[in-house]
Amino acid sequence: MGLFDGFKAKVQPTFNTQKAIMTIVIAAIKADGNVSDDEVGRLRSMCARSPIFSANSKDEDDSIIDFALNVSDQLGANAIAQAAEALKPEMRETAFAFATEMVLADGMVGAKEEAFISQLAEALGVSEETGRAVILVTMIRGRSDQ
Repeated sequence: MGLFDGFKAKVQPTFNTQKAIMTIVIAAIKADGNVSDDEVGRLRSMCARSPIFSANSKDEDDSIIDFALNVSDQLGANAIAQAAEALKPEMRETAFAFATEMVLADGMVGAKEEAFISQLAEALGVSEETGRAVILVTMIRGRSDQ
């Protein structure tokens, strides 16, 4: 037992749709162990083109990203479960699609990332059929002729 155990507040984060989706996406980005500046740039792009985030200012997006980073650090694997509880089933599929896009953005999927995406689909209740469709479309969108 640590000296501060009795003083730590058991504060649970409050999720709305934006914060829940961003928390799941941040967890996906962290699947390879870090969040790069390029990945933060992709997050901003995701926010700009998504109707879920498009009305936000840059400061609002930054606040949601910071919230998700903090929650994922503090709650670890429980962050996904708590975020998922705040989402309707169709928004869980949307979160899965965004997370898959982030993981596949560099065109390379390591074993950790592959395992994470499979576990995420299960945690979010995404069917295998839908999961495969999301992965296929994401891979098609990421093709390059270079």
